[in-house]
Amino acid sequence: MHPIIFIIFGATGDLAKKKLLPAISSLIKKDKLSSDAIVIGIGRRSLSDKEFFSMLPELNIKGRYISGMFEDAELYAHLSRILREYDQTHHQCFSRLFYLATPPMHYETILRHMKVSGLAEGCDQHTRQHTKVLIEKPFGKDIDTAKRLDVLLASVFEEQQIYRIDHYLAKDTVQNILAFRFANGIFEPTWNSEFIDHVQITVAESIGVESRGSLYDGIGALRDVMQNHMMQLLALVAMEQPRAFDAISIRDERARVLTHLTPLDKVAIQSVVRGQYRGYRQENGVDPQSTTETFVAMRLMVNTPRWRDVPFYLRTGKKLKEKTTEISIHFKKPALCYQDVCLFNPEAVYRNMLRIQIQPNEEISIRLMIKRPGFGMDLLPAYMRYSYASYASENSPDAYEKVLLDAIAGDQTLFARTDEIYASWTFFMSVLSSWATDDASLVFYDVGSMGPAESNRLIEMDGRRWYIETI
Repeated sequence: MHPIIFIIFGATGDLAKKKLLPAISSLIKKDKLSSDAIVIGIGRRSLSDKEFFSMLPELNIKGRYISGMFEDAELYAHLSRILREYDQTHHQCFSRLFYLATPPMHYETILRHMKVSGLAEGCDQHTRQHTKVLIEKPFGKDIDTAKRLDVLLASVFEEQQIYRIDHYLAKDTVQNILAFRFANGIFEPTWNSEFIDHVQITVAESIGVESRGSLYDGIGALRDVMQNHMMQLLALVAMEQPRAFDAISIRDERARVLTHLTPLDKVAIQSVVRGQYRGYRQENGVDPQSTTETFVAMRLMVNTPRWRDVPFYLRTGKKLKEKTTEISIHFKKPALCYQDVCLFNPEAVYRNMLRIQIQPNEEISIRLMIKRPGFGMDLLPAYMRYSYASYASENSPDAYEKVLLDAIAGDQTLFARTDEIYASWTFFMSVLSSWATDDASLVFYDVGSMGPAESNRLIEMDGRRWYIETI
């Protein structure tokens, strides 16, 4: 196996310091990475090697730090010289993993300089397969910028070298959606419109934009979370069984779901809720007149035989009541009444529900109806729970450890593919176009709530309620 060099652009940012560098250090401690692995951090802050690594004293990582502006061609020439030195000193080619941990506005600049400098080629023309690039979401700001970025990427790297990251896909609970569906005979036969009433997906954050005000403003909740994270979660829930558990088969089925989303017409767009928490405009770096949304809720349909007439309700936002990422599958109620005689009071019977919580706790639970202990036949909802914490070990990898290991191994299963990204952007373009000319669609909500009242009305007009509001 080739020794590895991680080249991290944006190495002094929160992503690198809180996620990437700890993940690399953890993999070395677990013997999943050789202790010879090297990190080259690149950032705009003027730091020496010692100053950079002293910021992370608990991490056992060795390497270099390069300070410079991403627009400066000399930065890339300097990086090329350092990489050649490592290859020559060790008399072999290092595998190169370039990680763009910068704000998305720097992607094109970095990629253009990498193309000109030949960094993507590795130590010679025969080692291209050992050079990879990892890119964080959001991938573009709309369909046009996504395509432009993709064309640029393709001019620098081959598709098998490109890893478009959605770290949600690397979470054990998310991956277990497939195992839960396809390895259990009681679920897959009922995973369709005959048995399922509706599906809810919630990604709620209790924090605001914090220090990311200038970066977040102009991006918003739809681009930051819904267009990527939530579409990937939806695709895993709604996909057909793949022919095999390999990258091509699983990505094919995820993409097929996203290309079968029912387009939003003008009427449907009006039911998409666009919210902003009160006080957002006073956050550091935010435009005092900003119309950037910090909350989105919507109802959408998947136009396939399996999901005909089953609505999917999605919502995400900041400064909400609690932090949670969860999927809930709500099954239809059983037939309780026959010729005006009811076995149970229909109002007392809750729908059976499968709840997959991804964070803060990783667990899967099933809501069932049981008899309340005591006299009579009163009903009570009860939950059967499976917690990952009871099975996890110290060596269980976190999402970023999996992302890095899969990229090293060349496994693209947990990474988004171009057709998935295009399909998602195509679906949301009508919403973005509508918002661009309609400031009145922005509504406000209180910090600590679960979003604007319009979000509740969106689901209640269909005779349903948000699950988190009922517990």
